[in-house]
Amino acid sequence: MKKKLLITMLIAILAMSLLAGCGGGDSSSGGGESTPAEEPSGDSTGAVTYDDGFGENVLRITYTAEPESADPAATTADYILMMNCMDTLVITETNEAGENVTAPGLAETWDISEDGLQYTFHLRQGVTFHNGEGFTSDDVLYTVDRMLDPERSGKNADWMDMIKGAQDVLDGKAESVEGVGIECPDDYTVVMTLDQPYAPFLASLSVPGWSIVNREAGEKADEAGGGAATSKFGSDPAYFTGCGPFVLKEWVLNDHVYLETNKDYWRGASELDGILIKIVPDASTEKMLFDSGQIDIIDMDHMLDQIPTYRDDPQWADNLVVKTVLGTSYLSINESIEPFQDVRVRKALQMALDRQTLIDTLYYGAATPAYSFFPEGLPGYDPDIEPIPYDPEGAKKLLAEAGYPDGFEMTISQTTNSPDDLAINEVIAAQFEAIGIKVTIDQVDSATWYDVRATGALPMYRTTWTADFNDPDNFLYVMWNPSANVSRSWNYYNKEVIDRIVAARYMTDPEARVKEYTDLNWQVVRKDAAMIPLWHKQKIRVVQDRVQNFTPMWAGYGDCCYYGTSLKLS
Repeated sequence: MKKKLLITMLIAILAMSLLAGCGGGDSSSGGGESTPAEEPSGDSTGAVTYDDGFGENVLRITYTAEPESADPAATTADYILMMNCMDTLVITETNEAGENVTAPGLAETWDISEDGLQYTFHLRQGVTFHNGEGFTSDDVLYTVDRMLDPERSGKNADWMDMIKGAQDVLDGKAESVEGVGIECPDDYTVVMTLDQPYAPFLASLSVPGWSIVNREAGEKADEAGGGAATSKFGSDPAYFTGCGPFVLKEWVLNDHVYLETNKDYWRGASELDGILIKIVPDASTEKMLFDSGQIDIIDMDHMLDQIPTYRDDPQWADNLVVKTVLGTSYLSINESIEPFQDVRVRKALQMALDRQTLIDTLYYGAATPAYSFFPEGLPGYDPDIEPIPYDPEGAKKLLAEAGYPDGFEMTISQTTNSPDDLAINEVIAAQFEAIGIKVTIDQVDSATWYDVRATGALPMYRTTWTADFNDPDNFLYVMWNPSANVSRSWNYYNKEVIDRIVAARYMTDPEARVKEYTDLNWQVVRKDAAMIPLWHKQKIRVVQDRVQNFTPMWAGYGDCCYYGTSLKLS
């Protein structure tokens, strides 16, 4: 009883540490104290007067740092500009049944050969880029060649390297995949041929890295920048163009980015006049701006301790937009380290954690317990999966059966200068210690951390994986393909299962493939206990009363398209 009380007190203390300070990520504003709301500036009618010089029908949001680039070849971190200014061949959307599905984008229809090698896309006609150029099949070819150009070192090239001939372009042996992996029989037909069948290919075409670039605009931007490696395409509004619902009009470094509505958008113009993205790195400032009406949407990831402030306030309770992220936080298990070769030890660790207490303490309830790697909404997710019980006594019994009645010593590794991670790891360590496991938290610099992990020697670590595209391959194969099994420091023993994970990406029967992934998820996570799933995070935003029809991005993470959002004007 005393031990349980001690652990509860430790969790509370560590939670206060986690939520102290200001800034992005999991930190809070005001060290756990609510920042008093500012009185909105306005006229005698109560209408807000905006101090940024933009009109009332402009959606105002924030970004914690300068977007890295608007160029799909130049960033894998910031996609907000691509998602609002550019389009992809297909999109992922959530249907009325709550299922994430692949839907037409710039490609109206497509045909897939029986062997899964060839994809024929029938392109949408009448689409115009912001520079006035019409969208054609040549832009699709250019987008691929541009990403694969070795001089450019496209950061999203791995989304296209399965196209036949792509490796030769990446290696500098060819200048284009034209006539090998891509053929353009006419302006509105694109035929793509893969090196080998890859079932997730269609779904993967919806990622922002597949945003279509106009050839004329791309070449002019390269020339203006002095070459592919220094292109102005993603940094200078004068040289950036897409065919999406908004146009990049203004970019003032360390202050704001302004996107203007594209009146000629092929789906019809947005009801907004534009989007103002204010660069606000400080959470306290962001809250002040929201409370005074100067921004329209606030992301509670930047100030977790303020969730109750808005959730429990009748004025704001109906203004919370909650989306469970299509991702999973987990603890890795390195099976090359003693005693993690024993499945009883791994299952004991899974049972030692009180997930709901961790969620309530660290995230103010803004998550759901994870009992598998697959989150709800991903194909292959099993809604009937049994919970992992919180059972410290059962965990101790398993340890004793495995030959560790008095527990053992282990290490959780993390990078330095990560106080949020440290606080979370300390809470987890306290729950492990309740079953006799002595935990050391080893902090190393980021470069060393990744170098050691790549060798397969990194001890247990906690992180989160979020879907890039709506396919279970993006979860299991990413983690446990033969290369990643070592480079992510799993060293998972079950070669037969790894072979099945690899084979599943080549299955052409959709129903059989989904069933196989459901079975594999159970085998890896529950039967073999190769990881410790923790929680599925909820993204909570609070919106002003005037915000209408805001829909979070299908996978739930921060960047999203605001095309369907509108504003109630005074």
